[in-house]
Amino acid sequence: MWQLQGFDCEEFISRYWQKRPYVLRNAFVEFESPVSPEELAGLACEEDVHCRLVIEKDGATPWQLRYGPFEDRDFLDLPETHYSLLVSECEKWLPELASLLDQFRFIPDWRIDDLMLSYAPRDGSVGPHVDEYDVFLLQAMGSRRWQYCESKIENPELIPNLDLAILRDFIPDQEIVLHPGDLLYLPPGFAHHGVALERCMTYSIGFRAPDAVATLESFALEIERIGSNVPRYRDDALELERHHAEITDVEIARFRALAIDLLEQSQELWQDAVGKMLSDSPLGQQGDSEQPVFVSDLQARGWIRHPETRLFYHRSAQGIRVYYNGRMHELPQRPDVLEHLQQLCDQREWPGPLINACIAIEPLEKLLVELATNGAILPLDE
Repeated sequence: MWQLQGFDCEEFISRYWQKRPYVLRNAFVEFESPVSPEELAGLACEEDVHCRLVIEKDGATPWQLRYGPFEDRDFLDLPETHYSLLVSECEKWLPELASLLDQFRFIPDWRIDDLMLSYAPRDGSVGPHVDEYDVFLLQAMGSRRWQYCESKIENPELIPNLDLAILRDFIPDQEIVLHPGDLLYLPPGFAHHGVALERCMTYSIGFRAPDAVATLESFALEIERIGSNVPRYRDDALELERHHAEITDVEIARFRALAIDLLEQSQELWQDAVGKMLSDSPLGQQGDSEQPVFVSDLQARGWIRHPETRLFYHRSAQGIRVYYNGRMHELPQRPDVLEHLQQLCDQREWPGPLINACIAIEPLEKLLVELATNGAILPLDE
């Protein structure tokens, strides 16, 4: 269904990725959105769906922001123009869209965040803004005018007292109009502004970029989990020429060195801290299933990844560490194990023959039982 056309991955990564904007006309030839605006509005009325309405004019206040889930009457009260509906994580709710993300697998799976769909009538917009992540903007229906800057904006100034991060001053370098099938890539920090020229839908493929704080938090959780013998503060050369209420520069330097020494922990500890952070999902907050899954249950049918499941792995000389939904499972470093593990990572649906081939390899049999028991995979007939 999806086939990215006229795209050179190597050229894109070397010339554009995280460097400058990129436009590809007819990236998807004769593209037709499999989701209508009415279906998107219906999805925005469902529980647990992350969605927003942005109303630029004719709302209670300028640039009004509302969060869903919504009700049918919420859409009846909208103005005719100057609003946008945005629904995040659509690949989890609309399985037919999940395979679109496969077209962007020249970028690692863990980098892909979600697929957001937006609908806007004429003049609909979310205002000029800056994103802190890479994004591909695929025009799915109608036409939208995009204005954007060709260089990164440092310390952007925002309009005060708004719920939205809208730029106070926006001076674009480029202006283009996208039609169905056209694609625009924008690196993080590049200001842009899209305005609907008619009823239109845009698909936004966003990418994760965990910050240093999230990385340190995951590392600290891993230290706490293993109960490592964390070093404590020492001051063998205690300073005497100082006021008793003062915290000195020397003491601050000791604390800094203490933290730096802690970060110089084993590579294995960092593997788990990063792997669990990148694979974390809402499923990881749930406890183990009270209904264990047995090998006979696995053999009885095909299985499919839960829409919330994130599945990655890391290889080292010691073995393969599989990360899913904030958990870790160890596998031996063997060619047959790696080959079948990669097939599991490649596919969302795992048919019976693949399941049986994995069950024939004892380490993978244990992995499948664990995945099923923890709800990371589901029977296909459900």
